[in-house]
Amino acid sequence: MVPKVSVIVPVYNSENYISACIESILNQTYSKLEIIIVNDGSIDKSEQIIIEYLEKDNRIIYLYQENNGPSEARNKGILSSTGDYLVFIDSDDTVDKRYIEYLLKETIKLDADLVCCGYIDYSKYGVKNHTDFNINENVSLHAFMEMVCKGTGGVLWGKIFKSEIIVKNNLKMDGNLFMSEDLVFVLQYVSHCKVFAAVQEYLYNYNRLNQGSISSNISINYINNHIIVCEYLEEIFRSVKLDEHICEKIIVKRIQDFVLIILQLQSNNVKKIGINKVRENFKEILSIPYIVKYKSEFRSTSVYYKPFLLFIRNKFYKTGIKYLYYLNLLKKIKGKLLYRKQVSL
Repeated sequence: MVPKVSVIVPVYNSENYISACIESILNQTYSKLEIIIVNDGSIDKSEQIIIEYLEKDNRIIYLYQENNGPSEARNKGILSSTGDYLVFIDSDDTVDKRYIEYLLKETIKLDADLVCCGYIDYSKYGVKNHTDFNINENVSLHAFMEMVCKGTGGVLWGKIFKSEIIVKNNLKMDGNLFMSEDLVFVLQYVSHCKVFAAVQEYLYNYNRLNQGSISSNISINYINNHIIVCEYLEEIFRSVKLDEHICEKIIVKRIQDFVLIILQLQSNNVKKIGINKVRENFKEILSIPYIVKYKSEFRSTSVYYKPFLLFIRNKFYKTGIKYLYYLNLLKKIKGKLLYRKQVSL
């Protein structure tokens, strides 16, 4: 029996990208698909475009919901799916015509529970081939989980999932999260898997040209969201008995990277709200109990960020603010060179 693959595409105000996305799915070399497009309350011309395709291809299923976020849109797609396998594609991305064929072929060949592929990253810095998974035939659950937690390993796209694992374990996206909710879902799914594999071809086209930046007036909700994600991760790691040192290393890095992003944004705001207000914000962020728990473990191999981490560990907040402010100015001048140093933190 030829397996069916359900393709889930959440859409929100994607009129400039959705046609290319749908075309790339319709042109797949593997044809037994149901393409579930979930409109998350778009107010642009996305719906009009989707309906035009709906009339052309009976594999397309169109669902609508009032704006409730991508997690609930994906959950709606999952509940409506009837395929043996699921893949997720973002509405501003496209896929190679062999995307589903190659992922499914590898899944069936190895009876794998999760198969990943490489992707092509399109950003303001150019185009780059990338993969987060270097998998051999005997990769362990713990080793795979570490890979998921690096780079873009925790995203839903670039992977094929077994529907039976999702249904059996009642897995769904947490609609209360608005950042890293996909990482939580992927790790929850992985915790029920035994066999992992990767296709080395770069089959997913990841569009980062359409991404907005986090507001410089970042709210406490962003911080709380990130802490909840880390608490989810800790719970998942305990459920699979991941080594405590590895677990702590992953959590510390996530907290450190996130805190650094927030503090950089705050430092950029010095001229607007003044250094004293930024200092108060620094103190508030760095006194959150969950952050305090891990702050002493913050480390960096970057010559640019070692001094800053020293300043905040010793509560020299004004010095740290000034340091970050001028570092950010330097980054603007030097562009992507200094930007990419951040990933090595």
